[in-house]
Amino acid sequence: MSFTATVFSSKLRRARENVGMSIVDVVQGTGIDGAKIKSFEMGDLAPTGDEILILADLFKCDLKWFLSNESSNPDENINLMLRAAEEEIPSTDRYAIAEFLHLCKCEQFLDEQLETVTFQRPFNFTPRGTYYIGHGADCARKLRQHFGLKPNAYIPDVFDWFRQTGLHIFRRSLPNSNVSGLFVNHPEAGKCILINFTENLYRQRFSLAHEVAHALIDADKAYNISTPGDQNSRELVEIRANSFASNFLISPEQLAMFGKTYWSSSENIIEIADRLFITVPALLSALKRDKVISDEEHAELRSVLRSKNTKIDAELSGDLTSQQQQRKTHLLEQGLHDKYVRKVFEAQHRKLISRAKAADMLLSSSQELDDIATLFGFRL
Repeated sequence: MSFTATVFSSKLRRARENVGMSIVDVVQGTGIDGAKIKSFEMGDLAPTGDEILILADLFKCDLKWFLSNESSNPDENINLMLRAAEEEIPSTDRYAIAEFLHLCKCEQFLDEQLETVTFQRPFNFTPRGTYYIGHGADCARKLRQHFGLKPNAYIPDVFDWFRQTGLHIFRRSLPNSNVSGLFVNHPEAGKCILINFTENLYRQRFSLAHEVAHALIDADKAYNISTPGDQNSRELVEIRANSFASNFLISPEQLAMFGKTYWSSSENIIEIADRLFITVPALLSALKRDKVISDEEHAELRSVLRSKNTKIDAELSGDLTSQQQQRKTHLLEQGLHDKYVRKVFEAQHRKLISRAKAADMLLSSSQELDDIATLFGFRL
C-alpha cells in the first residue's frame, strides 16, 4: 500500500503525544512551520520526504514505519508504557526515554555490525513452584554459577557486568520522574533497561539488578516500571525482583565470610555496605533475610545507620582531569556510557557508519562529535 497523508497524520500525532510535545515544541525542534505541522496531523497535507526524515529523527521513530502505511509499530511496547505511566513519567522526561530507546536500537545495530562478543552461553531461567522469594534467590545463584562468578565475589561495576550478558543498559537523568528504573522488551532492540541517573549511586545498582530480574524472569512482559516504593511492594513479581537483586548483590556466601558477632558493630555494617557498593538498608535487609539479625534489630539499626556520603562511580573512574570528569558525567547523564561511545567510534573508524550517523548515535552535532572523540582518545 502506498504512503497516504491520512495514516501518517495519526502516526505523527501519536508520536508527538507519546513524548509529551506541543506543536510549538515540534516547530522549535524541526524548523517546520506550525501551520504545516497542524495540517500534517489533520491529514490535509502530505509531508515531503525531507520533512518525514526530520520528524522521524525528532521523535526517534523508526523511519520505515513512519514512511509506511503499516499500523504495527516496533516501538509500541514503549508507547504503551508511556501512555500507561502518565503520572509517573511527566512530559518533561518522556523525550529522554524516547532517546534511551533510540540508543538501545543503535547499540543493537552496532553489536550486529561489530560482531560484539558477549557471554557466549545464553542464560535461561524457569521458575518452579509458587515461592516467589525463592525464585529470585535461585535465579541469582544460578546466574552467578552460569557465568563462573564465585558465590562470594562482589562486582565493582555491576553495570558493565550485566551489559556483557547482552542486555542494553543505559543510565539517564530523569529529574522530574518518580521512576527508579524501567525495562522494555523491544522486538528489534531486545531487552532494554534504563536506570535513573539522578538517584543515589547505590540505589541505582539495586534498581539495575531489580530490572535485570524482570528481564530474566518476566521476559514475556512488554515492559516494567519501578519506583522507590517497589522495594516495599507486596506484588509477587516485585517481591521476586527484590529477592533477586538482594541475593545477587549481597549473596549469603558474602555475609557468611564474617562471624555473627561482626555485625554487632555499627561501623562494620557501614564499612561492608560501602565495600559491596550497596546502601545500609539493603545490607540490613540481607542480614535479616539470612537471619543474622532479628526483625527488632533490623528496625532499630535501619533507623540510625546511614551510608557514607563518598561513593565512587566505577563508570567515572580513571585518570581524568576535573574538566574531563565533568564532561563524562554530563554524557553519562544523557545515557552515553564508555562502552557504548567506543562502539560508535569503532564502527565509524571501520567505515561501518558515516560521521553523520555517529553524531546521531551520540545525540550530538557534528562539532560536538569531535569534542567527544577527543575526550575518549579517538581521532576522526
